[in-house]
Amino acid sequence: MFQLFLFLHVIGAIIAFGFGFAVPVIGRMAAAEPQHGNFFLRAGKRVGDTILLPASLSMAVTGAGLIYFGSRTPKEMWLSISMGIYVVAVLAVLFIQRPTLTKVIALTSTPPGPQGPDPQVPVLLKRARVTGLALSGAVLVIVYLMVVKPTF
Repeated sequence: MFQLFLFLHVIGAIIAFGFGFAVPVIGRMAAAEPQHGNFFLRAGKRVGDTILLPASLSMAVTGAGLIYFGSRTPKEMWLSISMGIYVVAVLAVLFIQRPTLTKVIALTSTPPGPQGPDPQVPVLLKRARVTGLALSGAVLVIVYLMVVKPTF
């Protein structure tokens, strides 16, 4: 059972977090062609809601399976830190990233008037970028802790 949960955990991590590392590249392309920005945001949010978020939430289940069937315990510092970062990251997605993207999508769903885009758009996009970078950093720290299993 341990091998099954390990496989599910690794494949879940690839599915859940891999796309996030491509978003900055695609985002820069969308910024260069703003007429496609809303589509990119809507597509990214749909992928996030239907694939990435469920896969990232599955990490808790498969991680619990690894702990149960493996020889690890949440008392190990590297695992406790990883679990804490994971919880904070999921909360950031639910309460910062998703609502921010929803607002930007709503604000960019119609062409801007003669005064240009809503002034909230660049502020919200910056929040989404900063949060996205923080989430990518969190993933890298978790992967490091999971692979190296440092002792403190």
